[in-house]
Amino acid sequence: MIEKFLDPYELKARIAPGLILVFPILIDAFYAAPILNSWPIFTASGVCGFALVYALGQLASALGERHQSRLWESWGGPPSTRFMRHRDSFFTDNLKRLIYKQIAQTLSTPLMTEDQEARDSQQADREISGAFLRVKDYLRENDSRGLWFTHNVEYGFCRNLLGLRVLWVIVSIAAMAFAVAHGIRTGHTPINPAAVMDCLAVVCAGYMGWNVLPGATKRAADQYAESAWMAFLRKAEELESVKSIPLTRAGK
Repeated sequence: MIEKFLDPYELKARIAPGLILVFPILIDAFYAAPILNSWPIFTASGVCGFALVYALGQLASALGERHQSRLWESWGGPPSTRFMRHRDSFFTDNLKRLIYKQIAQTLSTPLMTEDQEARDSQQADREISGAFLRVKDYLRENDSRGLWFTHNVEYGFCRNLLGLRVLWVIVSIAAMAFAVAHGIRTGHTPINPAAVMDCLAVVCAGYMGWNVLPGATKRAADQYAESAWMAFLRKAEELESVKSIPLTRAGK
């Protein structure tokens, strides 16, 4: 239902990390203020909460994009650029020649040869990066919900949540401390359901943020780059073959 009002990328790659970030706070809110369970108050707070989560989603996107440059540097460049370098071995030479050919024919953007790349690798990277920007526009127009889009959403989610990992740990620890303090202040045990769930959130944030997300983000980025280049090649060849079919005269 909610996807009717929000773009799937916005929902899964930005809103979802924001929800994960504030989940410990929501646990504390319902634990410390049971009145929030009433339907009218829940609805009103839900509207305000959605606005907050949307704002946090924008924060997640900003932090993810800022962290992205460091990721690309550690990977040896963006996968979309790295895979198309002549000296890279991810794609076979024959496959790269086909993609280079379609870039030149479909986008009118010929890329540098192997010798030219060897003489000026930075310029070659810039030209590949520029070509990929046009490839993304081409895919949005001709294959807007292809496999490349699914991988792009996965990459956006992993990258943005990775960018939030420090804040995720801080928020979880603060929420756990609040739950413990609230339990003591109200005369209950400090080990309460909210404190336990917040403790699990701290463990999850630490483990996911430093042991799972770095590798998952790189895998998702590689899959996105691979599927985008392959989708462009496939769609460009399909449209080229359609244009090459001669038109027959009516009645024949």
